[in-house]
Amino acid sequence: MKIAVILPRGTHFGPDRATAIDLCAYDFVRFSRYRDETVVIGETLEKPFDGVRFIGLSRAGKSQSAFADALATAAASERPDLVVVHQHIPSARRIAARFGDRPVLLHRHNNPKQPKGFLGRWLERRKYAPFARIIVISAYCRDRLIETFPSLEAKTHVVHNGLDLGEWPATDARRREVLFVGRAVPEKGVLEAARAAVSALIEAPDWRIRFILSGLDGNAGYAAEVTDALRPLGTRTEILRDQPHSVVREAFRTAAIALVPSRFEEPFGRTAIEAMAGGAALISSLRGGLREIADGVSLAIDPDDPASIAEAISRLVNDEALRHRLAVEGRKRVETAFTIERSAAQLDDIYASVHKGMGA
Repeated sequence: MKIAVILPRGTHFGPDRATAIDLCAYDFVRFSRYRDETVVIGETLEKPFDGVRFIGLSRAGKSQSAFADALATAAASERPDLVVVHQHIPSARRIAARFGDRPVLLHRHNNPKQPKGFLGRWLERRKYAPFARIIVISAYCRDRLIETFPSLEAKTHVVHNGLDLGEWPATDARRREVLFVGRAVPEKGVLEAARAAVSALIEAPDWRIRFILSGLDGNAGYAAEVTDALRPLGTRTEILRDQPHSVVREAFRTAAIALVPSRFEEPFGRTAIEAMAGGAALISSLRGGLREIADGVSLAIDPDDPASIAEAISRLVNDEALRHRLAVEGRKRVETAFTIERSAAQLDDIYASVHKGMGA
């Protein structure tokens, strides 16, 4: 079965600046039983990921719709049996229109919209009509979608993001460090995390805090607030920006504590499974998809309350046994529920089912 995987918007299919969607798409393809028959198509870049066939197209001077048309043309030239479009529904619909005789699947990574009124729901429901299947990344996302559009239940499937644990070898070596990784936006709870870390660590001189942030260019004012909030810790603070995933992975493998204090309902929470895979003790808000990832293997906090986050940090700083227990249980959770082998096999089974249903 020949498969074309399309990344239409805001992605970077390479190791230097990969988004969570790029990492997800890359892992699913390289662990797929259809790997040798799959091509990924997206925006051109100097250094794409190794080991997966990739076609890069220039976006220069093209509108989003024109770029979607170019992606569809490139995919059509490969004569795929199945097309998978990640994330961007308008592009996916435009691409699906070019493949009337072959199934197109939508792989969504965000929460579904919750339209208001009959007309809003009708218009939103129509957006999903062209797709043979809808892949979502958590039961939370699926439940929200089905609650609004019950008729989509049969063709909507949950496939969690997964990790290649071969890239996450277990280690007991830990720095006395609290780590936050994420976008510099208010819904991620970055400022609350910074204020909480200062409160918890000001009297713990052998502990430090590290923030690895992305999206600072578009949120300079907010990022400056975070920097100011961390000043009382002086040289015990480190802020890194837009790091390659290899740096993020190593940070999770050495930090003692990781923070995921998302204030909004997370669609999934890849950062949480990376923290657990790395062996850090996790502090999490458990909002949205985070609950199905980390409930029972993390310390739950109220992300809107820095005092709640500070209390959790202090508790773990002062309780080595609890840190170790959460680290061990978190790693086991990833090993049993979030390996890429498990998730890729689930996705391949969906592909096979669709292909068979088309009379293949």
